[in-house]
Parts: sequence; structure tokens; C-alpha cells
Amino acid sequence: MDLLSSLSAQGGQIEQLRTDPRHFDVNGKMGPLATDGTKASFQDAMVTAMEGINADQIKATDLYQRMITDPNSVDAHDVTLAGAQAQMSLNLAKNVIERGVQAYRDIINMR
Repeated sequence: MDLLSSLSAQGGQIEQLRTDPRHFDVNGKMGPLATDGTKASFQDAMVTAMEGINADQIKATDLYQRMITDPNSVDAHDVTLAGAQAQMSLNLAKNVIERGVQAYRDIINMR
């Protein structure tokens, strides 16, 4: 995050970064943050979520392997937390996918 210096203040107004969609913009309205013009698609959101789940699984596996090969290099609490986080993220993804499939089936079966 860039901090503003006293040299960037001009005429009583300082340019502020809007980092939360709940903040007001220059026009006094709330809404989505301005981006570089590219819009994220549903596919991008799903790929990003799956990459996060994969990263959790890899981290847990790495910690388990390090615990077995060199027990003094890893804290047992870190291993337990990483395993629980990986399991929870995988279960959450599984439930979201199951709900999505169920919603699709409900829409298809509507008459």
C-alpha cells in the first residue's frame, strides 16, 4: 500500500485509494471497485477457488511429509491446522458443487 507524502497534498484535497466496495467513490456512490476494464467470469472465479483448494491440499501434504521425515522441523499444531483447513476447503467445495448440480437438476425437472 502506498502511503501519501505531504508533497502529494494539493489544495486541500488528497487522492485516496478506494479499497472496499462499501466506500464512497468520487461521485458519492457506493458500488463495485474500478478495475482495469477486464471482468472476471464465473470460470475465472471457479479456477481461482480450485487453485486455492489445491494449494491447501499441497500445503497439508508437504507438512505431513516434513513431519514424518524431520519431526523437529514442523510444529504438530501447524500440521493439524493445515490438515483441518485442507479438509474443510475440500468439503466446502464438494458441497457447493453438489448444490449446484442439484439446482441444475431442479431447473431441468421444472415443468
